Amino acid sequence: MHSRHCAYAYSSGYFYVDQSQSGMTLSEEELYHFLALQLVPGIGNTLSKTLISYHKTAVGIFKTSSKDLARTPGIGETLAKRIKEFIQVEKKTIDREWEFLQKNSIRLLPFYASEFPEKLRAVSASPAMLFVKGNVNLNAHRMVAIVGTRKATAYGVNVTRKIVEDLKPYNVCIVSGLAYGIDIAAHKSALDSEMTTVAVVAHGLDRIYPPSHTAVANRMIEKGGIVSEYFRGVKPDKENFPVRNRIVAGMSDAIIVVEAAESGGALITADFARNFKRDVFAVPGRIGDTYSEGSNALINSGKAYMYTKVDDLLQKLQWDEHSGQGKVKVVQTSLFPELSEVEQRLFDILRQVDKMHIDQLRDAADMPISQLIPILTELEIKGAIIGLPGKMYQVL
Repeated sequence: MHSRHCAYAYSSGYFYVDQSQSGMTLSEEELYHFLALQLVPGIGNTLSKTLISYHKTAVGIFKTSSKDLARTPGIGETLAKRIKEFIQVEKKTIDREWEFLQKNSIRLLPFYASEFPEKLRAVSASPAMLFVKGNVNLNAHRMVAIVGTRKATAYGVNVTRKIVEDLKPYNVCIVSGLAYGIDIAAHKSALDSEMTTVAVVAHGLDRIYPPSHTAVANRMIEKGGIVSEYFRGVKPDKENFPVRNRIVAGMSDAIIVVEAAESGGALITADFARNFKRDVFAVPGRIGDTYSEGSNALINSGKAYMYTKVDDLLQKLQWDEHSGQGKVKVVQTSLFPELSEVEQRLFDILRQVDKMHIDQLRDAADMPISQLIPILTELEIKGAIIGLPGKMYQVL
């Protein structure tokens, strides 16, 4: 394998991917050094992305002087020194983690790797890395998340099975969380239909939780995969599950809530999905049924489209049976074929986020305001973006 640099720009808490270079095929040396970086105490998702955006590669970070590292936003002298010393002082720790991944055929996907899911990379809340067990290509399929209560009724399980079966012709990978109830029903239905399915779990990949789902998880590794952002040894603690749900939402084109009570993980996933500009669907349930109250509330409040048949989703996402092959982009730029090169560059920056202030856009594009404003005006005229109050801009 070989590696090549991927351009990332950082401005006011956002990371913008240069779409012409997004994704790298990473060497083992680069992966090892990124693993080491993630193990440094005090380095989390945001600082990892900041360091890569400034120093291009993990190998480059460890080769950079402490003085230059300290100048990186958020790092400082103490953390810079810790990074520089870590790969020598804690080499045994790094080697143990690396050997665990190799022994268990677990792939490490940094956020700038070509295998990292594009849809997830496009949201600011994305993790800096994923661990993946299984050979699934997370960019090869349309992704639909099916989530719901752990206390599913027979109605919920049957509906889940029907949804999965109806999605089979459309090159869909079923995403869920391997939990009891609707989650495991979705995974089992996908396996029974010989479809790809992926579970996003809230613990390290040295275990499966709940243990009773181990057999299903093993089948999924053969026909999909298990995904986590957590190192081995991390237990399925309660606080990890809501955090995990942002990955379920971020990876997916759409989310279907089958059954949900008034509160719970499914509604958290739906909230993330709306924030990420994903389409949310909910299956209507029986009036007075505890585990349909959340689903019905989503529909009644306008926070979810009603799902009664597969056409509801297909029409909203503009899918058809014959266009289901190959990689599905987060945004189809061909909607605006008349964009100039510089217009396309600004459009690509804006589509990475919900909305952006003109000053942030100026910094990300490295372009003076006097040049930026006419281009933004032209993009508005072409219907590609919209100007919002407070000098904010957003992709339509």
